[in-house]
Amino acid sequence: MSAPSSQDGVSDQNALAQIELHKALAPRYAYRYSFEFSRLFQQDWHAEMISHVPAGAKHILDLGCGTGFFLAELEEKHPGSVGLDISHEMLKVSDQYVPGVRLVTGDAERLPFQKGRFDVVFCKGSLHHTRDHVAFLKNCREVLGPDGKLIMSEPCNDNPIIRAARAILYKKSQHFDVGDQGFTKAGIISLCEQAGFEVTLVKKYGILAYTFAGFPDHLGILRYIPGNALITKLFIGLDRLLCATPVLNLLGFHIVIVGKPKVGA
Repeated sequence: MSAPSSQDGVSDQNALAQIELHKALAPRYAYRYSFEFSRLFQQDWHAEMISHVPAGAKHILDLGCGTGFFLAELEEKHPGSVGLDISHEMLKVSDQYVPGVRLVTGDAERLPFQKGRFDVVFCKGSLHHTRDHVAFLKNCREVLGPDGKLIMSEPCNDNPIIRAARAILYKKSQHFDVGDQGFTKAGIISLCEQAGFEVTLVKKYGILAYTFAGFPDHLGILRYIPGNALITKLFIGLDRLLCATPVLNLLGFHIVIVGKPKVGA
């Protein structure tokens, strides 16, 4: 048996740090989704991701399911989905919103599933919480069938202003880990390809709605404005136009990536 690598030690330390961080964050996530305008934004985000599920997919994993708000909407459209998260505190919240769904406490960098088990693996903001990104993505590929799909949404750092703002926020706020940085479009495509995926779709998501409606626990301005649900709907529509426009899509806060296992990888 080979000795544990230094990367294994880094992953172990990060796993413990993420468990402690998300133990404290679980109540904040529940608060975040308690506002109608925030749920409207999150539902649109979730619908965007779920729209890429191929017809006939039956076995679906929500990797890093957290408090289960995405998993609940996924379960409505694709019953029998599985949720995994490293934080048991998060899963206790998730169990309230998705009763009866199979929830697994586990490390996304050491997936406890057999090879080829799933038709789809979702990762909504999970990749950036890990430290060995290629190994994480290889694990996703391992549990996908040959015709499976990986569907991710991750923080996008193509815009230098957004990149700088994230770096400051992650460093100053106790609610973030300084190592949880975002990705450039080119960077995350490269990571996927290194892990044996063929990237089939890349698009930006979220600008105004992401900023003002997505995280009322951090920026709560809309809480005090009448008609905030209508404003959020307008922001969502405007964001779609901006994210579909070359150059202006540089303003996108997230990047949605869809990939499939490369043949022979």
